[in-house]
Amino acid sequence: MNFKNKTFLAMFTIFFVISCSNPSNENTSVNTTGPVYQGPFYNEFLACSPGPDYSDENAREMLGAWKKLNHSPDLLWAGVYAPKGDNNAFDNGWWELMWPSKEAADKAWSSENPEFIEWAEKYESVISCDGEGRYPWTFYLPRPANSFGEVEGENGYFASEFLACTFNEGKGGSDMRAAVVEFNKYLDGIESGPYFYGVYYPEFEDSQADVLWGNWHSDFETKEAGNEHWLENGKEMQAKFDEIVTCNSPDLYDSYMLLNNTEE
Repeated sequence: MNFKNKTFLAMFTIFFVISCSNPSNENTSVNTTGPVYQGPFYNEFLACSPGPDYSDENAREMLGAWKKLNHSPDLLWAGVYAPKGDNNAFDNGWWELMWPSKEAADKAWSSENPEFIEWAEKYESVISCDGEGRYPWTFYLPRPANSFGEVEGENGYFASEFLACTFNEGKGGSDMRAAVVEFNKYLDGIESGPYFYGVYYPEFEDSQADVLWGNWHSDFETKEAGNEHWLENGKEMQAKFDEIVTCNSPDLYDSYMLLNNTEE
């Protein structure tokens, strides 16, 4: 079953297989003077696809039932990604969960909430997500997400671009951190539509990337305008990144923010 041929509602509903435990977000660190504005966080990506009983009606029912569950206030952020176009590295969609730590995530996944378990079993044939094979990353947000205005629309929609990168010989995390400082300075000097970015480092052994870079815009029209400005004015900054990492072509996703408990 090809995920791309399903309606976006299917992707929208994959998020709703979440934990109902109560880990704390007290470990969130904030440093407004350096390249790390918030983080580190522990983010998990799950690959998801429609199940054999998927339909718009079943998905809506699943969503309505999820809303009635008693959800944890500790899940810091959650969103979903549906592939846009035919050039992504993966055909499946993704569900992303942000936690304050691995311990918090593990506690959430190991908890047993009868109400949640009943709901998950009822709708497991509507959406299929690989909870056992989730991919963990350490995530940093290098500047406020609203630096150029709110990225997510009223319905939670935003446009995503992810680049999987490997460090060039002799380069590493400290070099990337220094480049991020320079990139923030570059961003401070421009005008832009709603945009923010983040940096992920893998916490699993078989990762093909040393760094996952995320760019987020309010929509793909804003993204294209930003890319045009970057091609014209960002050559020097691009050269600095090119010295440090080599990146694959970007993967694009229609995206929705579904929960945000990161704001203080």
